[in-house]
Amino acid sequence: MVKLVSVALICSLLIIYLKSINSDMYSLALIASGIIIVSIGLEYLYNTFELLNELVELSGIDKNTYGILLKITAIGYLVEFGAGTVEDMGLKNLSDKMVFVGKAIIISVSLPIFYSVLSTLYGLLT
Repeated sequence: MVKLVSVALICSLLIIYLKSINSDMYSLALIASGIIIVSIGLEYLYNTFELLNELVELSGIDKNTYGILLKITAIGYLVEFGAGTVEDMGLKNLSDKMVFVGKAIIISVSLPIFYSVLSTLYGLLT
């Protein structure tokens, strides 16, 4: 965790410095910093995914459902990260559109789960 905070602070100082000097480098530094910070965060998530896989195996949840839930979560985080980065560059309208399209993608990816729930309810009612 200290590594994450240290890198974030260093990147922040670099971005603030570059913003006052060169706006082109500022945008590149902002994107690169975001990628570095996310990659550090992914190291922490590896153990979490291993534990979740074990829990799914023990619980008997369908692996397809688990995969869909992971996709939905990943899409949400990626869209939020991308929209935040685009908004930091001063493009709020584009950021809002990214969030909207991300939500539409999440709905389309989650349709098999809705179908599964509805078919289970239908089976219980008949």
